[in-house]
Amino acid sequence: MRPLGGSGGNHVESSAEIEVRVDPLTGHRCRINQSRDQRPKQPLAVGTVKGGAPCPFCPENLERSTPEFRPGIFAEKRIRYGGAVLFPNLFPLSEMHAVCVFTPVHKVNLDEFTAKEIYDGIKCCIEFISRCRTLGVINHLIGWNHLSQAGASMLHPHFQVIASRDSFSSILKLVELSRSYHASTKSSYWEVLVREERGSPRMIGTTGGFNWLAPWSPMGSYEVMGVCSSPKSSITELGDAEVMALAEGILKVINGYWAVGASSLNMAIFSSACEGEYFRVHARLMARPTELISDRAFLELYGNEVGISVPPERYAGWIREKF
Repeated sequence: MRPLGGSGGNHVESSAEIEVRVDPLTGHRCRINQSRDQRPKQPLAVGTVKGGAPCPFCPENLERSTPEFRPGIFAEKRIRYGGAVLFPNLFPLSEMHAVCVFTPVHKVNLDEFTAKEIYDGIKCCIEFISRCRTLGVINHLIGWNHLSQAGASMLHPHFQVIASRDSFSSILKLVELSRSYHASTKSSYWEVLVREERGSPRMIGTTGGFNWLAPWSPMGSYEVMGVCSSPKSSITELGDAEVMALAEGILKVINGYWAVGASSLNMAIFSSACEGEYFRVHARLMARPTELISDRAFLELYGNEVGISVPPERYAGWIREKF
């Protein structure tokens, strides 16, 4: 495949071979890029030091240390929105895979972020997704791995956004199930979910156009989901106020995680290019271990089920205090 761009400084164009495999029985998808073994691993001690920080995502290093978009893809070498900067991932898992550094500050504590930082990052990702759609690359997924326990190789806060011609397994399944539910009930599953959960011990709160709740059957520890109130399936359809509502909700959730002693998290924003009111943009977050012991064992990896110790009815109350 042709690359998104080359490395900063010398701007040497690079390429990566990406293979998408689909299990013939289950349909499970796997993305393989063998060069990802070469990713640099940033130790927790790396911080921002005036006059020469080692972190490539800190502002004094970013321009010379990060890749640029190859000429002919976009007008700019990097996409910017507010304090966020987006550039190609050097170790991609798709033809359009980018990194979005959404704050210039090298910080790791979950209680130090602001809604504006998260908002800028999401808006920057939306701009990337919109541009990819004009190139015919319509499937997309925004994610956040915070700290090494969550799979981050670089600790400076950043989102990742992947655009692909291939559907993402989880989004494809959600869209199909949402369409089937709507066809059989003439109702939106997401509207029914929020309506029935309102007043339950799992309901956490609202931020503008998003409803936040703990799922009945969580996919991980302290999982929270935020569902868009309006019938919008793609994040590109959200107005500025709705994006800020999403950012504010994410901030409140991660502040709740910090309050209960969690310092690491994974997040994904589920968005689809499908048309129709049966699917809704929504975010899902889960806390990851604070210790070195993994929370993913044989049950999670091969049983396709999750074992947790704190039920959603209990932790929803703790996180609700931040709303």
